[in-house]
Amino acid sequence: MVKFSIIIAVRKINDFVKENITHIKGMSYRNFEVLIITDEKEEYDFQDDRFILLNSGNIGPGEKRNLGARKAKGEILAFLDDDSYPEVDWLTNADKIFKNSHVYALGGPAVTPKDANYSEKIAGKVLESVFVSGNKVCRYIPRERMGASDYPSVNLFVRKQAFIQVGGFKKFWPGEDTKLCLDLVRKHGRNFLYDPSIVVYHHRRPLMLSHLKQISRYAQQRGQFARVFPETSRVPIYFVPSAFVIFLVLGPAFCYFLPFFWGFYYWVIFVYLSVLFIASAIAAFQLRSLRAFMEFLVVVFMTHITYGLYFMVGLISKPKLKLRAIDQKTGNYIGG
Repeated sequence: MVKFSIIIAVRKINDFVKENITHIKGMSYRNFEVLIITDEKEEYDFQDDRFILLNSGNIGPGEKRNLGARKAKGEILAFLDDDSYPEVDWLTNADKIFKNSHVYALGGPAVTPKDANYSEKIAGKVLESVFVSGNKVCRYIPRERMGASDYPSVNLFVRKQAFIQVGGFKKFWPGEDTKLCLDLVRKHGRNFLYDPSIVVYHHRRPLMLSHLKQISRYAQQRGQFARVFPETSRVPIYFVPSAFVIFLVLGPAFCYFLPFFWGFYYWVIFVYLSVLFIASAIAAFQLRSLRAFMEFLVVVFMTHITYGLYFMVGLISKPKLKLRAIDQKTGNYIGG
C-alpha cells in the first residue's frame, strides 16, 4: 500500500483549508500524510497526527510546494489547492493507477462543488464550456482517460523521485505547474496520464472581477510561455482569443479600405454570437435559471476579451521568469 504525501500551499489557515481537511479525513484510503505550508507560524489542532503544519515565510506557491516535497515521506506527492477538496475515493483510485510503474505523474478533473453558490456555478459553467476551455475542458469536467503534457497543480500527482529529478517547481507564478509538467515530459520523453476517476472539487472565483483577474494572470503567463516554452504553450487554441480581439478592433478599418470585406466581418460576428447564444442557453437550462442566460453570455464574452488582451501583453513583454530549482543532493535551491 503506497504512501501519499498531500501538499497544500496556503497563506494562512482559512475556511477553505478547514473544509479541505474535513474531506481529506473522510477519504477511504488511509495511508497518507498531509503537509500544509503557511506563510507565518500557526497553531492548529488537526486531531490527526498525519497532518503536519509548516511555515515558509512569504514565498511563492511553487517554493512552498518544494518545501513540502522535501519534507514528504511518501512515495507519491499529491498537490491540492487550498480551495479544493478531494472526492472520498481520490487516493483509492490514484493508488490503483500508480501500481503501473510507468505512470510517473497523474492529473484529474477539478469540478465545481455540488453545493456551490449561484455565482460559483455560473463561473463553473463558463470554465466547463468547450467554447471557453476548448480541449482543456477535461480539467473541469471528467473526460476519457488520455495522455497529458500540461496540467494545473490543483489536482496533480507526481512520483517524488521524478519530482526531485527535474528540480521541482521553478520560482515563478502562475504557470509553475506548466513548467513542472514540461520538465517531467522532457525528462521521460512521453506524456503523463489524465484519468477522470481522480476527482477533486474546486471552488470557483466570484463573478466578475475576481474571475477576470484570474483569467488575466493565466493569459499573460501563457503569452510569455508561448515565447519561451513552445512545446506546450505555442499551440493555436491559446492564440484564438487574441486573434478574435484583433479582428474585432481592426476589422472595421480593414473594411473601410476593402468594402467587400464587410460581408465576411459580419458573418464571423454572426457565427460567434450564434455559438455564444447556444452555449448560454445550454448553461441556463442546466442551471434551471433564465437569469443565467445573460450572465453566462456576458461572462464568456468578457473572458474571451480579457484572455485575448492579456495573452498579447504576455507575448510582447519581456519574460520575467525566475528559474530556481532544487538540488537533488542537498534539497537547497540553485540558480536564479
